[in-house]
Amino acid sequence: MKRFILSCLCLATFLICDAANDIVRVSATYEYVSNNPNETPAQAEAKAIEAARQKALEDKFGLDVTSVTNTLITNRSGNGKTESESNVFALGGTSVRGEWIETTKEQILEKNFTNGFWVIKVHVEGKARNNSTEKADIQFTLVKDIQDVESPVTFRDGSDIFLRFSSPVAGHLCVYLIDEEQNAFCLLPYPHQQSGSQPIEANKDYIFFSTRFEKDAQEYTLNCERSSEQNALYVIFSPNDFIKAADKQGGKNFRDEQLPRELSYEALLKWLSRNQIKDSQMVVKTEVVTIKK
Repeated sequence: MKRFILSCLCLATFLICDAANDIVRVSATYEYVSNNPNETPAQAEAKAIEAARQKALEDKFGLDVTSVTNTLITNRSGNGKTESESNVFALGGTSVRGEWIETTKEQILEKNFTNGFWVIKVHVEGKARNNSTEKADIQFTLVKDIQDVESPVTFRDGSDIFLRFSSPVAGHLCVYLIDEEQNAFCLLPYPHQQSGSQPIEANKDYIFFSTRFEKDAQEYTLNCERSSEQNALYVIFSPNDFIKAADKQGGKNFRDEQLPRELSYEALLKWLSRNQIKDSQMVVKTEVVTIKK
């Protein structure tokens, strides 16, 4: 029995090491030239970084790679001026042949405004994997009415939110919403659930965040303190069991309503990176959620 246990432990260690050995370092320098005269400096920087990541993956794994990056542009007003600040949420975009796992360095080398357009040169470094594993083709939409078929372009302050979700295979699901202050709120599993993820049945249509479809569901409402805000939704699914990131009970918003359990964006990034390294079948999809007054 002791020999059997030892063999199992060795095998598990080998599988984890083998997955980690698939991770390689990638880097690229890219010069982005804007083609939109109305593009803000923050938007141009975000697009430059996204293009640099794309180039790093293409250089390493070939031209079939695509990169998925969501960028939140935060507009802050004060002293009669409005300033834009970009938050680039790029936890790693899955593609046919490559997968961005972790960003280790981002640097703006040059930034010039020439002939009415931004020219920005950036350098990025990170960890990636040549991933040929076929992943589940999950489907989801975030809507403000359960009768909606597609996601709305914009939510309004006080809008309820519902998540439609389906997967062709059984597995486990977590959903996070990241606000402009880079707080990550765990929407699923619900705060009162004891499990580390939401079990999912194959080929079943789910509507989460609605007590009409789930007796014990937690319902959520989107709030907006400024005229416009952008959040990022992260849908994380795997046919393999996993446990959500460690979080704590959230505080209250400006309307004195209890918020979901939360952790920092940085902590979520580290948790996700570790899990993607161990689980090549993990699917991460993101969507920008715009909220207006």
